[in-house]
Amino acid sequence: MDFSLFLWTGIFFVGIIAGFFNTIGGGGSLLVLPFLSFLGMDVALVNGTNRIAVVLQCFAGAETYRRQNVLSLRTALPLAGITTLGSILGTFLAINIDRQHLNISVAVLISLMAVLLVFKPKMWEEQHETRLSKSAMVSIFFAIGIYGGFIQAGVGFFLTWGLALAAGTDLVRGNAIKMVIVGLYNIISLAIFYKNGLVDIPVGLVLAAGSMIGAVIGAKFAVAKGNRVIRWILAVMVISSAAKMIFDVWN
Repeated sequence: MDFSLFLWTGIFFVGIIAGFFNTIGGGGSLLVLPFLSFLGMDVALVNGTNRIAVVLQCFAGAETYRRQNVLSLRTALPLAGITTLGSILGTFLAINIDRQHLNISVAVLISLMAVLLVFKPKMWEEQHETRLSKSAMVSIFFAIGIYGGFIQAGVGFFLTWGLALAAGTDLVRGNAIKMVIVGLYNIISLAIFYKNGLVDIPVGLVLAAGSMIGAVIGAKFAVAKGNRVIRWILAVMVISSAAKMIFDVWN
């Protein structure tokens, strides 16, 4: 699209903010999607274009976490495989149906997550054993993959929840694993969107340049501040995102 230098700069800085928030918890795409839509891009095109930034920010964030010794690839890669299978189904759904009907249910679910963030701190701040069966874990991450392939925005919240509940990770280690999962499944989603003509490469690359910077800053911030600070930041982000989704439904 033909944007002015001012708007290209705006896309870059939105990418920085989105990359930061995605890396410490999630919700960055909830900023990107309305911003690019406001600039006149079709919602489906925005959904596909954003995947470029998501893939590159995830690998930048994952590498930063790896260098700080908080990333477990042994945990991340099998879960990434399961989530990727779900994302393929979700991506085809995104191309063919309206996402508005998901907003209210997603808002309710992440509102519940906000309650748990505030009142169940040990669930998020400490590594712990999980009692879920392998089949339950597969079902959870496959379902998250469907949602991530469908719209991406807010998927980080569900992955953070799933990793705490099903894999027993704390927030910092969960965020590191999440970067690998989201980065890998979005490669497939991006390819499907691109094949269907729903990716604006110049916009995606400028957004990605900012997102990668934000991801590196976010990963370093998360490790430096620890689980308690990230838990409260995530709680605020989740509540804000739920409120926005409810607002979108009624307007």
